[in-house]
Amino acid sequence: MLNFSANLSLLFRELPLLERFAAAAACGFSAVEIQVPYEFPAATLASAAREAGVRVVLINAPMGEHFGRACRAEQSSLFRADLERAAQYAAALGAPCVNVLAGCAAPDERAACLAYLAESLSLAAELLAAVAARPLLEVLNPLDLPGYCVGDFELAAQLLPRCDARVGLQFDVYHAARCGLDPVAAFTRHLLRTAHVQFADCPGRHEPGTGNLDFGRIFDAIGTSGYRGWVGAEYHPTGATAASLAWLRPTAQG
Repeated sequence: MLNFSANLSLLFRELPLLERFAAAAACGFSAVEIQVPYEFPAATLASAAREAGVRVVLINAPMGEHFGRACRAEQSSLFRADLERAAQYAAALGAPCVNVLAGCAAPDERAACLAYLAESLSLAAELLAAVAARPLLEVLNPLDLPGYCVGDFELAAQLLPRCDARVGLQFDVYHAARCGLDPVAAFTRHLLRTAHVQFADCPGRHEPGTGNLDFGRIFDAIGTSGYRGWVGAEYHPTGATAASLAWLRPTAQG
């Protein structure tokens, strides 16, 4: 049985954010995730989730201007402030996972940035543990985001053992496909460190059925793997969100 969550930063955008919690619940989701929750007070978001009867299972730490600061030593004070703010929101929302985006690095500084990133993620693990949350590292593909510090799953696999053991991998089916990988093989390869899964079809980053990926095979592989975390729908619907959910109806929802 797969446990699906709705990413409210991409889904239900036809509604204001505070109304998306109830819309997700009405469509059968029991959990949601939010990329950027900081436009509203945490208590306001927590109230909306509580009234809708959904859990918030993932938020992103503040990303700054360049998809994160975690790899940038010169932004260490800003990064710590980002972590403290993320911890406050994770505590208020009861979110167990926080995606800590790495940021960008030029080729000649990548090695130093990766070493600092391992330190930053370990710091994040310490700070977030105080609010019963853990940090996640996400791979963002180099076609959509050239220069991102961690644009390769094997690089992530080499980095994670250098981090605190509480740091997990956020495995995104779409980014794996954009990296030229078979998402099932990549998921299986990185299963042991995976703490959260997200998906969108590829190409296009829209709902399943709009691209080339076989989601029957992908969902079956996740469901039989022993993975027990959440599987986040993080795509841009081609129309109204409710009309994009044909993939959800034949699938068991936890």
